[in-house]
Parts: sequence; structure tokens; C-alpha cells
Amino acid sequence: MNYDVLIAGGGPAGCRAAGLIAGSGYKVMVAEEHRDIGEPLQCAGLVSPRTLKTAGISRDIVLNEVHGAFIHSPGGEKLAFRGKKSYALVIDRAAFDRGLAEKARGSGAEIITGVRLDVRGCGPEKVHVVLKSRKKEISAAARLLIGADGANSQAARFIGASRSSEVIRMYAVEVEMKCHDKDMVHIFLGRNTAPGWFGWVIPVGSGHARAGIGVSGSDSHPACYFKKMVDSYPGIFNGMKVVRHTGGAVPIGIPPRIYGDKIMLVGDAACQTKPISGGGLFLGLLGAELCSQVASKALSRESFSMEDLSEYQRLWEKKMGKEIKNALWHRNIFLSMTDHEMDTVIRFLSRPFWQYTIATHGDIDYPSWLSGRLSFAGPWMEKFVRARFRKVLNYALPVEF
Repeated sequence: MNYDVLIAGGGPAGCRAAGLIAGSGYKVMVAEEHRDIGEPLQCAGLVSPRTLKTAGISRDIVLNEVHGAFIHSPGGEKLAFRGKKSYALVIDRAAFDRGLAEKARGSGAEIITGVRLDVRGCGPEKVHVVLKSRKKEISAAARLLIGADGANSQAARFIGASRSSEVIRMYAVEVEMKCHDKDMVHIFLGRNTAPGWFGWVIPVGSGHARAGIGVSGSDSHPACYFKKMVDSYPGIFNGMKVVRHTGGAVPIGIPPRIYGDKIMLVGDAACQTKPISGGGLFLGLLGAELCSQVASKALSRESFSMEDLSEYQRLWEKKMGKEIKNALWHRNIFLSMTDHEMDTVIRFLSRPFWQYTIATHGDIDYPSWLSGRLSFAGPWMEKFVRARFRKVLNYALPVEF
């Protein structure tokens, strides 16, 4: 079984890359370890309208549109904003994945499911792998391997790519509950509520929602924090009935390298996720496009060295490096805030001017468009200036100080 490109992982990033490369006339195979594309569900399915446009998927899979949010502070403050535009779309995530897989097949890519791809070695001309299913093992080889195999990527370990600096553990559920404002999401903040992250409720309809929580740096399971959050907001979760449980892990940070000899990484395997929300669909699709560009060029030149594939990293950093660094900077400020400071910021922003600013400039794919303006908000600005001042001091003063 010889291919031009083997792709480990049949999620959105893997299938998008497969479709683009196969569309250029190359023999591509995707190996997905789960039996069904899009399962198990490990995503809240909240995306921007541009994500569907980037993926080339129709709006038939849209279940709800979000026009604003309620942000709940630890001490009971609430910031509400609502705009006329659709900030986000609640989608049928499994259908989204299947749509990308069908587009990849339509471009000529082969997709096999229920098969795990293990990298065995890198020869002078090809990468050698073993495809493992319940019944048998098959050897395969390709001129190029793309690791789209998630946060615990085996392809990333093989090339010695360091893991992300932080991993957010998630617990989520699909629930039946009454949603009074079905076009508004709920966000819950607080060190005791969701340490290092946040909780959420995303209405799918008037009687159906997706809820969950993420935690960072805590020994407790996120499910424990979810129960505590539900108990703390009886007015929101009253009568909630859990239909399905799910979970997962989201890597956060900037990996130093997303390529190796004859291997590139994409999606969660390349830490192509948003440091503020954890969303990875839009960034994974962008990463797949850049990865496929470099892959097609390498295939046409018959050259797959690290030097050749390093162009992928340069393109990625040029495209999204500044945005991710900006988001990480603001995330670090968020992590340094006490619950009292969060209360103060939420209370301050609950004014017409700032509500209008958030509603006008908010964008879930490019948070820097809004964060730059919020930097001039009193409490947040004070925290921002103090953090920057500490950074300058640490750089300028001798260690002995």
C-alpha cells in the first residue's frame, strides 16, 4: 500500500488537507481510528459563519444562530450584550465532519475508518507506517505523512515536537432544558467555578442545549466542577436532563515546531487552537490549507526534507502567529486575576458604551479586534499595564534584584 500522502486522523483538519492535496492529483489516504466520521462528539459545535465558508459546507447543518452572550462573574455580576449580526452558529458537528469527509472523497482521497495509524520509521524515500484494525495489521508507506491525530499526536511524538504548554480538560453534556434566550450563550467565570478556563451553555433550541466546563491546572475532574456550576445557578439549569456525556482535551500555546523530516502536523496536533476559547475548527482549516500548499509543492519537487517543509511553519506564523500571541497575552492577564478583579471588570463593562463596543467589534475567530479596544477599559487597562510593566522589569533588571 503505497501513497503519495498518508494522513493520520479523519477530523476536519485531516479531511480538509486530504481533499485539497487529492484535488491536485495525488494519491491520498486518511486513516481514522473511530468507526464513524464525526464520532465521538468532542466539540460544542459553535463556529463563526466564516468557518462554514472556509470549509465549503452549506448552512443546512446550522441548528441555531447566536447574537450575544451573558457573562457571569464569580460574585454574581452579569455582563449582557446582544447585536444584530450572527456572532456564531450552532452546527450539527457530526454532519460538518461528514461533509468535509465527503468533499475529500469527491476530490479522490481514500478514507478508511476503524483503523489506527502508527508511524514505524522514516526511510530515505518514504515514511513507513502500520495500519491497525481489530482484525489485522497492514503495512503502508508514503512520501509524506500528515499528523492530524489530535492533542496526543503520535506523529508529533515521532518527530520530537514538544507538547503544548497547557492542556485544558473538558467535560460537556447535551441536555434538555428550557432556554429563555435561545440566541444567547452563557459564560461562567471564576477560580472556584472553572479554574483557568470557563463554563458554558449554548442553546441549540428553546428546549435543547449544550453545556460544559473546562479546567486547567486542577487535580479535580472537570465533571466535579460542572456539578458545582449547575448547583450554583439553579435559575439557569433548573429542570436540566442530561442526554449525552462527552469530553476531551484542548492544547493551548505555540509549539516551536510543527514539521519534521517527511512529516507535518495540523489541527490539534499542531496546537492550532484559540487560546481564549479553545476552538480549533477555524484554525485547523487554515492550517490544513497552508499544509496542503506546502505538501503539493514538496510532492511536485520530490523533496521532503525538514528545510523544505519548514515553509509550512513560516506560513502559519505569518498567518496567525500575531493573533495567537495576542490572545495568549490576554489569557495570561486573565489567569492572574482574582475573582474580585473579575467582578470589577464585568461590572465596569456592563455599561452601554462597552456593551456597544463588544457587540460591534466582537469576533470569535479574531479576538484581537476587540481586545485592543478593551485594553482601554479602566480595570482591564490597569491589569494590562501592570503586567506589561512587570515584563519590562524582568527584562531590564539584573537577576540579583
